[in-house]
Amino acid sequence: MPPALLLLVVVLLAGPARSAPLATPLPLQQQLQAEFRKEGEARWRPVTLPDSWRRRDELPRGTGLYRIRLPASTSAGADLALWIEHIPSRHRIRLNGHLLSDRAGQERHLLSIGTTLVRLPPSARRQDGVDLLEIEVAGDFPRAGLGVLHIGPEDLLLRGPVWSWQQQRLAVQLINAAASGIALFMLLLWAVRRNERALGCFGLLALLATLRNQAYFSIASPVPGPLSSLLFYLLQLLTVVLLGHFVRAHVQQEAPRLRWLLQVGGGALALAGTIGILAGQSDAVRQLAYPVLIVMVLWSLALMVRHAPGASTFQRALMPAGMLAVLVAGVHDYLYQTGHTTVSDAYWTPFAVPLIVAVFAAQLLSRLAEGLMRGDRDRLELERQVARRTAELNEAVQARSRFIASASHDLRQPMSALRMLAELLHQTLREQPVAPARTGQRITELAGQIDRTSQTMASLLDGLLDLSRIEGRGQQPRPAPVPLQPLLRTVAADCDALAMARGLRLIVRPTPAVVIADALLLEQILRNLVGNAVQNTLNGGVLVGVRPHGRTQVRLVVIDTGPGLDPAWLDDAPPGGGLGLGIVRRCARLMQAPLSLRSTPGRGSSFSLVLPRLTPAALSRASSS
Repeated sequence: MPPALLLLVVVLLAGPARSAPLATPLPLQQQLQAEFRKEGEARWRPVTLPDSWRRRDELPRGTGLYRIRLPASTSAGADLALWIEHIPSRHRIRLNGHLLSDRAGQERHLLSIGTTLVRLPPSARRQDGVDLLEIEVAGDFPRAGLGVLHIGPEDLLLRGPVWSWQQQRLAVQLINAAASGIALFMLLLWAVRRNERALGCFGLLALLATLRNQAYFSIASPVPGPLSSLLFYLLQLLTVVLLGHFVRAHVQQEAPRLRWLLQVGGGALALAGTIGILAGQSDAVRQLAYPVLIVMVLWSLALMVRHAPGASTFQRALMPAGMLAVLVAGVHDYLYQTGHTTVSDAYWTPFAVPLIVAVFAAQLLSRLAEGLMRGDRDRLELERQVARRTAELNEAVQARSRFIASASHDLRQPMSALRMLAELLHQTLREQPVAPARTGQRITELAGQIDRTSQTMASLLDGLLDLSRIEGRGQQPRPAPVPLQPLLRTVAADCDALAMARGLRLIVRPTPAVVIADALLLEQILRNLVGNAVQNTLNGGVLVGVRPHGRTQVRLVVIDTGPGLDPAWLDDAPPGGGLGLGIVRRCARLMQAPLSLRSTPGRGSSFSLVLPRLTPAALSRASSS
């Protein structure tokens, strides 16, 4: 509530309590004019309040005397009081020679400047003249001086300027207390993630700085005398050093010169400051040390400006702006501490530190939110991958089941044939040989059939062994350059004898192509395709060749004149589809090589496999290396 409105409310509520005219309370007054002299001097000099000795070239030394002439009181019975917002902590106040407050002998407070509220008793005031107020202050510190005097009824002072001053102090304390809580949360988070060195440095410096800011507004020093000054000085030094280490960690730069300045300069300032403050030279220590601390902050700020992280210009400018605010506040507080600003001024650091804490907390919150969203995206992606792999696993299980059914069907036929031929052979041997020549011919025929059936069984078992060997290598193919001509020649040589025995022509077209493929898987595909084509073709022949397929691929083709196949075999091979063709399909899927089938019932089939080709330039580079 504004003071004028507050005064009006008080007047209306108070009303004419007494019939005497002296009952009307005096309004609040500010005294801006005074006279000053040093102790031992005879001449009084006029000054304007607020008064700062250093600003008017007065050496901050000795004891100063202020004399203020108050207007004659028109209300002798009024309960008047005097409130001084800025006054040295060691002072003595007299009214018309009556001692009202004596703090001259007390120990010097850390901040040196405080406030006081003194009642002006009617017995000490003059009824027929001007009241003379004398204030004696200690001037043995840089900010020696005196602030504005507020005079009026005590209740109006308490509800007006005193209340406003208390609310401002409370607001600053609450802001710094909130920043202390945020800093403590950062330290707890750093305890969980110890690799976040920047987070730990900032949390510690923010906690120390905000606790120091709250102590600025304490009525009494936390520890007595020089130890209090030493504690606050070391806290100031430690926060600046931590700020430098935070910047180095935040921008991920070693900055050896800055590190040397922080370590060596910080250690030297700590040692020299401890000796000087304990020797009673705290003001001199601060005047000499604070410029060095400002240089440290400037160096850290320059490093932050050059290497500030962030996805956008705005994000990269946030931390440098916060550090600049702290630097400006630090320079201002240095000038205020050394008496170059008015005594009615105030420290800016308690406002700047919560600001940079809020900036870093906002960036940290943005990182946490981004991490949560990234976690949700990763979880959804993981669920999709699990669902996809589950579907692939189910498909693989079904394919294995179909393959086992097909293999069982293929193995059951030669086993049944072997069992039947063996029974016929035993029956032939048990019969009485009526015609020995005919019996021997029958035995020879049965033995030949048994041999051919055994070869079929051996071929099927070889296929199963090949499949086991392929799956034993794992599901990941091993692509490498593979020249096709030597592979085609090897496969043709293995199948040529069977083709000649069946009266077929096996034709292999020569090719210089080199493909990128898994050599073992490609060999299994070729052997099974050519072998099945020769076994299932009754007349005609089998052709193996290579055709271009675009600029970077080739098409490997196996054509036969056999009975043909249903093209649906590529998607779902039914039982009886052939163990060899099942191996072909599985190997092609492992290599992710497109396999296609064109077939006409009664006229033959054409299998083709598309493979990436090694270009001549890449082939020459591989040969030279």
